[in-house]
Amino acid sequence: MTFDKSSLSLIVPAFNEEGNLETAVRDLKDAMAGRFSDYEILIFNDGSTDRTAIIADSLAADDPHIRVIHHMKNRGLGYVISRGYKSAAKDYVMWYPGDNGMQRRSLDVMFENAGKADMVIPYIANPEFRSHKRQRVSGLYVGLINVLFGLRLKYYNGVVVYRTELVKSASACTHGFASIAELLIRLVKAGYSYIEVPTYHQQRKHGASKAFRFQNFRDIAWTFAKLIWSLNIKHENPLNLVRRRELREARHAKDAAENGKTPPHEPSCR
Repeated sequence: MTFDKSSLSLIVPAFNEEGNLETAVRDLKDAMAGRFSDYEILIFNDGSTDRTAIIADSLAADDPHIRVIHHMKNRGLGYVISRGYKSAAKDYVMWYPGDNGMQRRSLDVMFENAGKADMVIPYIANPEFRSHKRQRVSGLYVGLINVLFGLRLKYYNGVVVYRTELVKSASACTHGFASIAELLIRLVKAGYSYIEVPTYHQQRKHGASKAFRFQNFRDIAWTFAKLIWSLNIKHENPLNLVRRRELREARHAKDAAENGKTPPHEPSCR
């Protein structure tokens, strides 16, 4: 299926992914071929200490559609995705891990369904590729979210294809790991359309997963507590807090500019 008038922004977070990044970018480009009128790939070298930066710059030198953003220190997956959404300039946007954790055929499925709804949400069709412990944790995570917020999605941490204008007007309140699920929860609760598609994943060929970190679990607990208060107790519009944060950030940026200072970083809605 060809999208004559549609374009795609791809956000690729990469933290010490020297053994995976080049293959990930190649698979993305192959899967996009003939499907979109234009594309951009934003590679975020998130404070890597290996050869990720060199490889990313080399990829950008060979393809004008690729741009590299270097972070001097690691800012985390949620921050990278949030910044990528704000930088995206095409009709649709999707983040994709630099570890190339999805099988190539699944990228075809994601891109073929782009535009059929506001969000194309993937779920893992081969959970057996993970350890039993990882499967149990993932199952509990999804089940807990569905119970807490009255939803029925199959997966919350996937590489969703969004309409770009949607994520620009409704970013998550946190910049932590939980921002991936938070944004999805808010948009689904707000009534935006979505379809779920099966995807197949694979073990990373190099390096180790960075998902199981204490700070990620802490961020999840704090973010869900705020969501419960906002959506379940106060019954606020799912996007109200996001707009409130954006107005506050704009005001602080204006004040900082007038005083010649750097605006404060605000990771969460209050």
